[in-house]
Amino acid sequence: MARVLADDVQLNYNGTNPYVDFIKANVYDAGGNNNNRLDPGETANITALLKNIGGTNFTNLTTTLLSSDPYITIIDNTGYFGALAIDSTKENLSDPYIVSVSASCPEGHNVNFDLIATEGNYCDTFSFSLVVGRYHYLVWNPDPTPTPGQTIHNTLSTLGYSGTITTNLLAEPDLNMYRSIFICCGVYPNNYRIPANGAEATVITNYLNNGGCVYLEGGEVWYYDPQVGGHNFGPLFGIQGISDGSADMGPVVGVNNTFTFGMNFNYAGENNYMDRINATTGFVIFIDGDNNYNCGVARNAGNYRTVGTSFELGGLVDGAAPSTKRVLLDSIMHFFGIFQTGIEEENSRYQTKVEELLLSPNLFNNKLFIKTRLAEIKIYDMSGKLIKTLTNHSKNSEKYLIWDGTNDQGLKMPAGVYFISAKFGDKNIAKRVVLLK
Repeated sequence: MARVLADDVQLNYNGTNPYVDFIKANVYDAGGNNNNRLDPGETANITALLKNIGGTNFTNLTTTLLSSDPYITIIDNTGYFGALAIDSTKENLSDPYIVSVSASCPEGHNVNFDLIATEGNYCDTFSFSLVVGRYHYLVWNPDPTPTPGQTIHNTLSTLGYSGTITTNLLAEPDLNMYRSIFICCGVYPNNYRIPANGAEATVITNYLNNGGCVYLEGGEVWYYDPQVGGHNFGPLFGIQGISDGSADMGPVVGVNNTFTFGMNFNYAGENNYMDRINATTGFVIFIDGDNNYNCGVARNAGNYRTVGTSFELGGLVDGAAPSTKRVLLDSIMHFFGIFQTGIEEENSRYQTKVEELLLSPNLFNNKLFIKTRLAEIKIYDMSGKLIKTLTNHSKNSEKYLIWDGTNDQGLKMPAGVYFISAKFGDKNIAKRVVLLK
């Protein structure tokens, strides 16, 4: 999938000036996995679809593809178009650009390209991007008050995840281009009701059944909406709506032994008829701290994962780590098995291996004890930067390594979330810990 990032052509229809417009880029990877997108370790053809929107015909139009991305090698950067008549389009299928993607390129990485079109004295530059593999996320924000969804999008983007935001889910040509979808339905009276068994509910259900991951928030989604024509997502999310609730949301408190452990947020979002929920096949990850009802549930269904809340994540008030929206969203992505650093989450297939990576305590001040048989452990900060490598020199199995909260230069790291990473064969596994002040 390509996204045009820049270049607004200013037209001059005086009948003499040449102009070309960039429509889109296409990927052809018949020599790879033939899914029409770039993937790590793959060599593929890229073409551009151009349109003559000027006042004269092109007869010898040539293009050059450029990129400074470290994961990309451009093997053939020229694309010849030749003749391009007024108001016609053309794709350089007979002379495509050829690019190679490094095998170490993380999935979800955006590659920025520049395309230079020239003929005679005419020259114009267009910029576009292609994702390697799939984008990390899509935010669907039908909420009439768009701030919560925009907050999720902005936060995920600053964390380094690739994705986009839309108000029209059905306009997306291929949801499988996204590894996760974040859906913001809002709070009454500023809420959006997903119609029961409608087109939107159908594509969400199909997306989950095809192995996608979905976060869904809304004050009416779980209890009230299914009674008045809204779709019942409860069975898919492992959630049972209990009551219509009231205007008493917050504080929003995490739950022990889940990925929200240690989190405690004040709530400043819209607050009206906030559904109360229970977990069926899911597990509770958030409760209302002063009224003791459940307001967040996660589910690992095996082939897909979900998180459902009856509050707006964008309405949470940041406190001290780990009680920040950045940590929460990063933790949700990791629960979904999505790491912008390329580290994969533990799962049942690797459970025997994961049991060899035992951490104590998950919240620590001065010392984290790491029990493992592995010779090397790597520690990353929340941005994905490697800050420490620990080496086990003992010949005894199941020896404890100790991390004292410093980096490889011996400097004390700030309080926050860190990831202890271990490699088992060709698979990286990560566990989250919180370094306190």
